[in-house]
Amino acid sequence: MMFPLSNPDRLKLQHQLEEKRNLKPGHCNKFLHVVIDPDFLREPHGAQILPKLTELGCKYELTPQSVPTTITFYRTLPPKLTTSGGMTDSTTVEPFTIHLLDGGTLVAYVRNHQLLAAVRSVKEALPGRRLSLIVFGLVAYCRVHRGCVGRRETEQALTEVQLYEDISHQLLETDEQVANFVSQLARAIAERPYKQQQMEMYSSDQVYLGNEKKGCVRVEGTAGLQQLYQAQLIKIPSVTLEIAEAIMSVYPTLNSLLEAFRAAGQADGPTVLANISIRRAGGPITTSNRRVGPELSRKIYSMYVSTNPKQEL
Repeated sequence: MMFPLSNPDRLKLQHQLEEKRNLKPGHCNKFLHVVIDPDFLREPHGAQILPKLTELGCKYELTPQSVPTTITFYRTLPPKLTTSGGMTDSTTVEPFTIHLLDGGTLVAYVRNHQLLAAVRSVKEALPGRRLSLIVFGLVAYCRVHRGCVGRRETEQALTEVQLYEDISHQLLETDEQVANFVSQLARAIAERPYKQQQMEMYSSDQVYLGNEKKGCVRVEGTAGLQQLYQAQLIKIPSVTLEIAEAIMSVYPTLNSLLEAFRAAGQADGPTVLANISIRRAGGPITTSNRRVGPELSRKIYSMYVSTNPKQEL
């Protein structure tokens, strides 16, 4: 008998469903705020950033940063229902930042061996954040100022920054590339709580049983076990859907199949499935003389019984 939910319980359930929906990709973008230093939007590198963020659905703010040409992020948490029935909302700072250097500035830092020190000063001004470095227009600058700096010298300086300060860098030449990178990072940050929740939901031994990706089987309780059993059989080389259905008609569960292998022993186990008849295209067994056969039976037996991780099917 179904009992109607009381009003507080109904509100709580609705709120839980709303929280789950707000975490999902597409919905979560509206809670991310991108804080942009005005210098980041100057020509020629910043023209397409705001349209890209608008298309993504993120909110943005133009606020001078402690470090020029820098972007930071924070998240507005959706309102939560308290134990007293009230609603609370808050914000949390995301531990990521983007810093942009133009090609000429990078060349000057490299020639004076100051790039590592400059990057460290940025990290000190923005503690607790993972820094992504954009170098804009380096190729164009070097074309105009030939011989300004060596390629090997530049690569070495950028590698030092990556190794010593754990900083990734992007060498970009157009405003579209800059906008795409900012948009991609913003999307990844927005979806981070959802992906963390997914990882926590499925432990390592259940990730293939409960994955939501196409081609995977969701198992909840006993629901889905039959489909999972069938999917396992089809993954074995040479096992088609018709063969899997034929095996399942005799051994409807994986446990019954394993029990048959154990009962037959090592001598007869490999041929347990050999004489099972296969229906073709859903027709009656009498219309076809196809059988599983000893070789495929041996492969399936080895798949489920062998304890040798290097054994080939």
